[in-house]
Amino acid sequence: MKKSIITLILLIGIVSINAQTDSKAKAVLDKTASVIRNAGDIKADFSATASGNNMSGTVYLHKNMLHLTSANVKCWYDGKTLWTYRKQTNEVNITTPTASEQQNINPYLFINIYKKGYTYIMRETTMRDKSCYEVTLTATSTTTKLRKMIITIDKSTYYPLSVNMQRGKSNTLINILNCKTKQKFDASTFTFPANEYKSAEIIDLR
Repeated sequence: MKKSIITLILLIGIVSINAQTDSKAKAVLDKTASVIRNAGDIKADFSATASGNNMSGTVYLHKNMLHLTSANVKCWYDGKTLWTYRKQTNEVNITTPTASEQQNINPYLFINIYKKGYTYIMRETTMRDKSCYEVTLTATSTTTKLRKMIITIDKSTYYPLSVNMQRGKSNTLINILNCKTKQKFDASTFTFPANEYKSAEIIDLR
């Protein structure tokens, strides 16, 4: 009987610790989401690795709109339509991206999905000489395509420094660098400037 009581007390303690960890992790994510939503337009340099391919460039964000520019690829997303220009082929693909496809190019979209369908754990770490929270989100359903996200958040600013997204065997790591907030971008920033790419082949995949 005495052993059973001790075991029960230990189990209650473990459950309490896990609950506290989950609560703290969600509080950090809530704070991060609030900071991003109140940051205005954002300009950030980034580096990304996906399926063994590397990319670096600059991303411009206004709410759910996005413009991404790098050495070989440029993207414009106006909230509905995505134009993707590839320099190597001189082609522009026009698509209506899924939520999963949007996440691959917008490192901040996790703020819209973390509240439902994920469990959280958190630890403290260091990245680029900054004290950080590392929050790991794991999908509760086996049918969820985005199985896991690992978000590293600067303790002092609550801005994410990196977002690691795992879908099945594929993995996308985005490092966010030199983030500038309170920017002001014209709506045309997020639509494809056709006049500048008159020689490109347009491939409409919608």
